[in-house]
Amino acid sequence: MPIITISRESLSGGRAVAECLARTFDCPLVGREVLQEAAEKLGLAPDDLQGRFETTPGLWARLTKERERYFLAVQSALAEWCTRGNLVYHGVAGQFLLKDLPGVLRVLIVTPMELRVHNLLETHSRLTRDQILDFIRKVDQDRSRWVRVMYGADVQDPSLYDLTVNLRKMSMASACRIIAEAATQPRFEISDEVEAELFSFAAGCRRRLSQLKGG
Repeated sequence: MPIITISRESLSGGRAVAECLARTFDCPLVGREVLQEAAEKLGLAPDDLQGRFETTPGLWARLTKERERYFLAVQSALAEWCTRGNLVYHGVAGQFLLKDLPGVLRVLIVTPMELRVHNLLETHSRLTRDQILDFIRKVDQDRSRWVRVMYGADVQDPSLYDLTVNLRKMSMASACRIIAEAATQPRFEISDEVEAELFSFAAGCRRRLSQLKGG
């Protein structure tokens, strides 16, 4: 199987699909661990680094070198995980961090708004439907702005992904099976050549991060 990145909307059920895939292939499920390791590289608390990657950029958007340093730290940490073997990554920006690498299956999971609202209502019954809608829309808008600032891209652009799965009429178990089947295609196999490229990519990430930290 390949390395699988799962990109998802908030409250979409995407984490459950990622967990299913990790069980199916008996491989690591990686998310926050990457941010923790990246934070260590930068001498930051993981929550501080996560805030940089998951909130509206604001004034930080103009700090080009600082943005690059944070990005390279996370990319370097994830690249190291890729050299250890197969994995499912459900953390931030996998479709960008591993863009154009061979052997990586990039998946986008989309979920209808009504289901996302239902998911939050089940755990926050004191909130009204309108309050939940406002919350989800704000999260979506913030994430969209963040992606535009960081990568100059549209997070919903289908060209960023190899596979898009819509959970409107599909169970998470069915989504897991479809993604797992796609992952077995020869183009996503981690051959010796692909493994060598992954190691080269990881070494390049370490080198660029070291140069940037020293600059």
